[in-house]
Amino acid sequence: MTTDTTREDLRSQRRAARRAESQTAILDAAERVFSEDGLRTGSLRRIADLSGYSTAAIYKFFDSKQHLVAETLNRRGDEYLGELRQAADAAGSALERLHHVVDAAAAFFGARGYFRSLLRQMQGGSVIVGPVLDAFADDVYGRYAQAMALMTRLIREGQEAGEIRDADPGALAHLASVLTNEYALGDVALAPSEFHAVFDGALRAPATGGGTD
Repeated sequence: MTTDTTREDLRSQRRAARRAESQTAILDAAERVFSEDGLRTGSLRRIADLSGYSTAAIYKFFDSKQHLVAETLNRRGDEYLGELRQAADAAGSALERLHHVVDAAAAFFGARGYFRSLLRQMQGGSVIVGPVLDAFADDVYGRYAQAMALMTRLIREGQEAGEIRDADPGALAHLASVLTNEYALGDVALAPSEFHAVFDGALRAPATGGGTD
């Protein structure tokens, strides 16, 4: 038997689902507009046209243009951090898992061309979720810190195994992040295996074995 409470719960669920669909449509349109027209000049009017909602309707979901920018960045930041975590938790040595992180980053941005273009426009291929975005998303730095902590953990594991060179783990993690971002966001004409070799050259511990005369 369906009670009044059950019916109200179902209505609430349907409303929430419709709201989520509307927000997704608006965020997709915003990502494209900000990518093509820039953060400053990208207009809510064009976002409204592409999303199928009026400008007034957009303000029902987002308080301001800056709020819309922040949520556009936050959405992908959350998704990206999830991809990094999954890659870092895969099987293999620390350096192999760092390869997985590189490949995950390349696949993520390869599948999200507008977002990739937006980030390239903002900082020419700088850190993906770093302080450069802080003016637009209050908690972006927190995501960046989590991503760097993940990279640093892998670097430490590789150092303990003798696989990665001795140096400050945070500094090596920053280097790995820069290389990853250049590959994922830039137009680097290298196959994955070729880039892995470049990546390894920066991080791998030097061979210690010596020969005889």
